Amino acid sequence: MCDLTYIRKLMGDAWVDAEVYGANSSHLLGQYYKNEKARVWLRHTEGLVKDLLTNPKVKFDAEVLVDKIKDPFISTLAEMESAAFLARQGFGIVLEPNAPKKGPDIRADWECVSYFVEVRAAGFSEDEERRERVTKQIFTKMNETPSAYSASFVIGDEYHAGSARTKAAIELVIEVLGVLKEKEIKKATLYYEPPDGKVLLPEGVYSTDVQVNEIIRKADLVVRFEHLGKEMTGTEASLMKKMKFPPEPVNDHERLKTILNEKRKQLPKSSRGIITLEVSEQFMLSDFSVESALYGDLGFRFRRVDGVHEPVGEPIARRNNRGFFRQTSRVSAIVIQNRRAEGGRVILERKVYPTNRANDDTIRLTLAELRHFGELEDRQHLTAEHAPNHVDEDLETE
Repeated sequence: MCDLTYIRKLMGDAWVDAEVYGANSSHLLGQYYKNEKARVWLRHTEGLVKDLLTNPKVKFDAEVLVDKIKDPFISTLAEMESAAFLARQGFGIVLEPNAPKKGPDIRADWECVSYFVEVRAAGFSEDEERRERVTKQIFTKMNETPSAYSASFVIGDEYHAGSARTKAAIELVIEVLGVLKEKEIKKATLYYEPPDGKVLLPEGVYSTDVQVNEIIRKADLVVRFEHLGKEMTGTEASLMKKMKFPPEPVNDHERLKTILNEKRKQLPKSSRGIITLEVSEQFMLSDFSVESALYGDLGFRFRRVDGVHEPVGEPIARRNNRGFFRQTSRVSAIVIQNRRAEGGRVILERKVYPTNRANDDTIRLTLAELRHFGELEDRQHLTAEHAPNHVDEDLETE
């Protein structure tokens, strides 16, 4: 059993015994405990709580933090990570400084200067959240269904948690598991085109029937079954998203701008505002998408030439300044955080993106200030020492 001295001190023995160690726990900390490989995250949380409880530089309302750990845990975990990181940097930390009124999640004080930090766990997109919910419904039902088979699902976008379509599909899969057992079929594939298109083909069997092949072509649920050699208390399941052809464009940068616009309103005006985005769930998020969201889309131009015989030269890359920073004076920098488990511990990677807004109402941070929040990498030209960069009057085509 994991030693949770500090989580117990904060949350209480009764809550820990029920929600972490309890057989019917629904809290994510309980899910971590049940999975040996995931317990690194439980130890990580214990370490964060220890940092907050034992560091004299950190001040918070215990009742407020207890409620936030209960729900929403993922975003609260990101807040605790930011608070613990900044406290280790030497900041004085106040969690929820404006409570019970709305405001930033953290006030970080350094040598009589206050920085206001708003933290957001980016989480899944709407489509990913929908798929996550329907996956949970399918897996829960499969786990309750004894069989000797594994079931690999490929589902389309029309399936939603709790919908009649999803319920009918699950009932069909359970029915097919009975058929496979009765007929002693080792491997087979189910194709389902709602509401009545149903085809089950054992491995190596092909159909020349036009109607059958039309169902196979249009099926938005495909389940591949494989016999595991023995009866299990539940049906092992995995799930993949049905690919779209042609592929749809990726709009991660637009979604990031939407999230940031919602969060900037929590920061006070005329202050040193920082937004920290925890993006570990966004496994496909690229640096290119982040920079497009913050600084605008990247374009290229060539210098003018006097004739067809003159070489054009190398293209000049410039951003169109239509990014998030152009819209606000409240945010001095964005921190993009990624976390990963490695070698039995959790490692945080924090990249700092300073504002490039040069208007008088925007507070620019120095190189020394920005380094307290994470790694600047190749963005040192955006520090206060190198200002200005862009003002509202700059041409969008610049």
